[in-house]
Amino acid sequence: MMKTLQLTLLASVAATPLFAQETREMDAHVHGVSTLELAIEDGMLELSLLSPGMDIVGFEYEANSDADKDAVEAAIRALLVPENVVTLPDAADCRLTEVLAHLHSDDHAHEDADDHMHEGEGEDHDHDQHAEEAGHDDHAEGENHAEGAEHDHEEGARHSEFHASYSFSCAHPEDLTIIGLPFFDTFENAQEIEAQYVTDAGAGTAEIRRDAPDLTLN
Repeated sequence: MMKTLQLTLLASVAATPLFAQETREMDAHVHGVSTLELAIEDGMLELSLLSPGMDIVGFEYEANSDADKDAVEAAIRALLVPENVVTLPDAADCRLTEVLAHLHSDDHAHEDADDHMHEGEGEDHDHDQHAEEAGHDDHAEGENHAEGAEHDHEEGARHSEFHASYSFSCAHPEDLTIIGLPFFDTFENAQEIEAQYVTDAGAGTAEIRRDAPDLTLN
């Protein structure tokens, strides 16, 4: 366990996880704002990204049309390529060991789609892909909510969030001083990332914006 920060990660079955999985409340969220949790320990870099569906695909309702389903699938494919989300210093000499991306919504008890790759299962990010059919709950108490930057979701209101996690093994973790976030270029609706991080040097938080898409680790 890494110090006091717990990250929401789907842990690899091929390696010991650095964090305990933690359930994130989705009662309220802010469009345009994602959360990033990052930790470095024993040469391993772990990142967990959570983004509102509106910021990734432009909607939060359940994808029913072919166009909406295609958009969700395309977004997951994009999240499965780490270079679309994060860039690491070459000097750190990091190698991807696992990547996972899925969509979570109020209407599903678990992932709508779950894609992942473990070390040794492919080269150049050749990811195995599979879909999981989730059970549907009928929400009889759907209520309208006011549009705006921040939404307090009442009982029955729908929204969805994309979750992606990445694991890297780094030969020189001391060179992980600046983490680039091309995430903003990949997803044009995203405006801000609220980041929490833990390194050997300590813990910290940062707000990363589209006009300054780098995370500096102290």
